[in-house]
Amino acid sequence: MSNVKELKESLALSCNILAYEGHWDNILGHVSVRIPGKERILMKPHSFGFEEIRPEHVIEVDLDGNKVGGKYERHSEVFIHTEIFKARQDVQCVVHSHPPHAIALGSLRQPLRPISHEGNIFYEGLPLFDLTTALIRTPELGVEVAKSLGKCRGLLMKNHGSTVVGESIEVATLYAIFLEKAARIQLMATASGDPSWTSDQESAIKYEQIYTPHRLGSMWEYFARRAKKFRKST
Repeated sequence: MSNVKELKESLALSCNILAYEGHWDNILGHVSVRIPGKERILMKPHSFGFEEIRPEHVIEVDLDGNKVGGKYERHSEVFIHTEIFKARQDVQCVVHSHPPHAIALGSLRQPLRPISHEGNIFYEGLPLFDLTTALIRTPELGVEVAKSLGKCRGLLMKNHGSTVVGESIEVATLYAIFLEKAARIQLMATASGDPSWTSDQESAIKYEQIYTPHRLGSMWEYFARRAKKFRKST
């Protein structure tokens, strides 16, 4: 998908989906997507909640973090996005949000275990960025976030939130939702006892079985239908 209009529509829908799936945090949190063939990204603006975003709200930013298009204010943590895009050419979308269970899990410094299906998405690792709990408002801190992420699909940020990446808006959004679910289930399980989880050997296999491109596409359409239904009811 290279059409900027379509990218704006998908980015706005991503924000709406995140709002209705537990990532709402008043006006905080942001999603960005790379504009193919350009050293620029599209991004959710400051001052609006995820549920409020529509295509006309989306702003354009260069990889130095400067707003170059759109009428609304840029988020101060733009450098989470720009520095990850610089470091990872495979990444097309970055989701940073503050879902409560991911924040709680990160504060405990526990590794994410594949207790549920969703935990298997992060079988290659879910690093913890613990250099600071402050906002990522400088390129230098953005570089450190990108270094912590490495080649993984996401990371927890101590006492802050989660950052998840993907090869498309759809995939990154789904993985952000599923990371929060995995964190919630782990916290529930460990609060009640000593849970079991999928072995390292089986985890990669389970991921390949469940999260196929076809199934991810169907999952995105499901969440999109839910978000559009909520849009109509508000």
